[in-house]
Amino acid sequence: AAAEGAMIMLLDDPSPLVRRALAEAFASTEYAPPTVVHALASDQPDVSAPVLRCSPLFLDADLVEAVATGEPERQVAIASRAHLPCSVSAAIAEVGCAEACLVLLENKDAETVPFSLDRIVDRFGHLAAIRDVLLARGDLSVPTRQALVVKLSQSLAEFVTACDWLAADRARRITREACEKATIALAAESPEGEVRPLVRHLRESGQLTAGLILRSLLSGNVGLFEEALAELADVPLAR
Repeated sequence: AAAEGAMIMLLDDPSPLVRRALAEAFASTEYAPPTVVHALASDQPDVSAPVLRCSPLFLDADLVEAVATGEPERQVAIASRAHLPCSVSAAIAEVGCAEACLVLLENKDAETVPFSLDRIVDRFGHLAAIRDVLLARGDLSVPTRQALVVKLSQSLAEFVTACDWLAADRARRITREACEKATIALAAESPEGEVRPLVRHLRESGQLTAGLILRSLLSGNVGLFEEALAELADVPLAR
């Protein structure tokens, strides 16, 4: 009790080096005083990072709250935790900074559900580093891959327009056509069970146009054409 009291007094030490030393000493042990660890987690980012990254004393709710209210440095530290649960991963995907989302995607021990990956694509799919890490994943769904293709097309259109290489309308038209071709190729390479979710995603995002359906048919992708008709008519594929 006396030792713990002394440690609590050290939390008020004006030198961050002292508090950082406490954080590093208690970061990985389950026998650390919880009061001290939680106080360190609320300290400045360079002090709180070790305990947020490693301490086993935090509940999932504690980590979610730290993600929601913390600085980017705190979010990055939490995103690098081993065996990160999907609830915390979802919080990072929803409100975390781009760096925290990138660290989360690179964390092999983190549990991430498809919805969290979709949120990262929605928020940061325009960033090349995040796109590269996502596309390298083996568990990425076909609709999510197609969403990344759209983000890449938009980024390319904005880039060539900003460089005055193409007019804005022509750049959008060219990238839209390239995106449609990539979508059809993606559908052709996808397992049969993945085509309907892709078609549903295209419909919900406003991309399932007559032009895309006709392009798929003329490209010989009858499967995508049939799935699109079944989805739009709301009938079974066999019918």
